[in-house]
Formats: sequence, structure tokens, C-alpha cells
Amino acid sequence: MNPLIRITILVVAVVVVMTLPGCGSFFKPCNNCPPVQPPPHFVYTANAAGNPATVSALSADATTGVLTTVAGSPFSTGSGSVAIARQLVSPRIYVANSLSGDISAFNVNLSSGALSKVAGSPFAAESGVDAMAIEADGQFLYAVSGNSANLWIFSIDASGTLTPLSGTPVTIAAGIASSSIIIDASGMYVYVLGQNSSSSAIYGFSRNTSTGAVAPLSGFPVAVDGLGNKSAFDTSGAFLFVTGTNVFGTAGGIDVFTFNAGSGTLTLAGPAVQVGVDPAGIVMANGGHVYVPNTADATISAFTFNFNTGALSALSGSPFPSGGQGSINGPLGIAANDAGNFVFVCNASNDISVFSVSSSGTLSPVAGSPFPDGGNAPSAMLVVE
Repeated sequence: MNPLIRITILVVAVVVVMTLPGCGSFFKPCNNCPPVQPPPHFVYTANAAGNPATVSALSADATTGVLTTVAGSPFSTGSGSVAIARQLVSPRIYVANSLSGDISAFNVNLSSGALSKVAGSPFAAESGVDAMAIEADGQFLYAVSGNSANLWIFSIDASGTLTPLSGTPVTIAAGIASSSIIIDASGMYVYVLGQNSSSSAIYGFSRNTSTGAVAPLSGFPVAVDGLGNKSAFDTSGAFLFVTGTNVFGTAGGIDVFTFNAGSGTLTLAGPAVQVGVDPAGIVMANGGHVYVPNTADATISAFTFNFNTGALSALSGSPFPSGGQGSINGPLGIAANDAGNFVFVCNASNDISVFSVSSSGTLSPVAGSPFPDGGNAPSAMLVVE
């Protein structure tokens, strides 16, 4: 065939395909094509009760926030599952089992949300393990216990296996127990909340990003108000939030610290801000709004955040009802999706409340909320997208 004729036929065929009715083209938009649906994200809760305890998996519609149970959920863990952490570089989550003293590891199917155990899971730690953090490169996991002053450091291999570093555990400080651990975005610093019967403080460590080893930072410990229990960085990474119980009488509070990325030092940005009774976590969503679930009041305290000063200002309507069912329904964990337009709260009534977040930060329950969790005593949660 003449090459010119062959090229002409090819061009005509392409133009015909591109201009089929309803399929869109370079010349007109697609009018009849179905809208492209964003992929769902997945919500996971560590459920403390049951023998064995479990981790629940639910699919969250990215448009409506409605939750649907993932096939096979809940998945068995150890005993007393109270904390959950995500490895960012791999589709993998880890669950701290306080009563059995170990850590369960699961691979996440990003299409279905289903979990499969990592070979060798669970991995031994110690009784009381109740908080974990994984640095951004996903090579090391750090864990602390509510029963001791120990800081555990594990390397994570390509399969997800945990191996304790030589010299692990490291003693944080004599006479304390730990309830929270967090790593800054650079991975250079680790912060642990430690407490005794009457006071709490933050213990700071520099971190060797190659070996995972830690060393105490000078200038620590730094005192916090009340009995500190949870911590989180703001989305800019310039401030550290710490929640505590019994800060304002029986009511809890938030301390905000400025973070020096060069030295790792923390400086209190201002006086504590009051929340409800028994705050159980903290999360930032939708740009500049901060939310704290209060277990004993079954409420969520909400604030706008000033990224320049670190100041928190209560939102109109705060605190919002947490939305659990029954007489025992206090919120125990909180998480937000990456876009920040949905906040998820797991409740003692074994369900999950889902809230849409307005541009002003107001929380509104989505249709059908709260949704059954499928586990018993959901105590911590996270979102995987």
C-alpha cells in the first residue's frame, strides 16, 4: 500500500474514535461519560478487648465519608490492642498489644483494605506497650510502655519484620511510665511523654537517621501541664501539641510548644488551653483546625490554629457531641484523612463517628454515622490512603 494512503487511513481512524458520541474528544467535552470516582481510603482501629483482640478495617467513601466493613474484618491481633501506627513507605500497619506485650504487623491491600499478617508476627516487646512511632523512611519503629521507662527500637526489613536493635530497650528516665512517642518530620528527633503519679514531662532524644540509635537531648525533660497523654505535630511541623488530663481541675488541656528544627528544643508557646474531661488524642484537619476527643464527656473540642503564634481559639459550637451510641460512648481515638475534610472518631460504644469538616472547621455528622466498628473497645485509629 502507498505510505501516504496508509497514513491517511490511520488519521481518519483516530479522528473517528476521538469523536464518537459521548466519549469526549479534543474538540468537545465528554457529556455522557460516568464521573470518575476517587478511590476509597481505609480506616483501621485497634480494639483492646476480646481474646484475641482485633484490628478492624473499614472502607471510607472518599466523597461521602460513609464507612463499609472490609471483608474479613476484624482481624486477630494479640491481647489488649491499644495503639496503631502506619509505615508510610509501604502499605503496612503495626498494632501494639499491651497485655500480650508484643506488636502485630500487617500488610495492607490498597485495593480492598484487607489485612494479611507479616510472617513472624506478632513480634515480642514487653508488657504494657502502648504507643509507637515509625519514622518517615520506614526503616525503624519506636515503642514505649505504660509499665516501664523503656524505649524500644526495632529495625524494619523489606518484609515488615521487626528486629530489636542491639542495646534495646533504652531507659528513658527512672521512675516513669510512657504514654506517647512521636518523631519530627525530619526524623532527627524523638519525643516521649513520661509521667509518674503526679506529674508529666517530655523527654527528648536526637536520632541517628542511619542506625536508628538515640541519645538524650540537653535541656530535657520539659514539664507539661497535668498528666500528659497524647502528642502530635501541627501540619507545618513547627509546633508540638500535648494533651493532658486534670489540667483545669478535672478538665483537660493542651500545651503548645514551638519546635526548633535545628536543635530539637521545645519552648512553651503560651498557657494551656482547656478541653473536656479525659482528652484521648489530638489531630489537625482541613488546614488549620485542631480536634481533641474527650472520653469522659463524649465530646470533641475544636479550635482554629494560628500558624504564626501557636495560639488556639475555640470554634463556635465547640465542644461538639462525639456521636457514639448508648450510655457508654466516649471517644477513644481520632484521625483525619489526608485532605482533612473528614474526621473519624472511634467510640467506647464500639462504633465510629464520621464528621465532615466545613471550611470554618465545624463538624457535621455524615449520613448514617456512627457506623459499627466490628471490634470490641476500639482504642486507637488511623487512616490509610
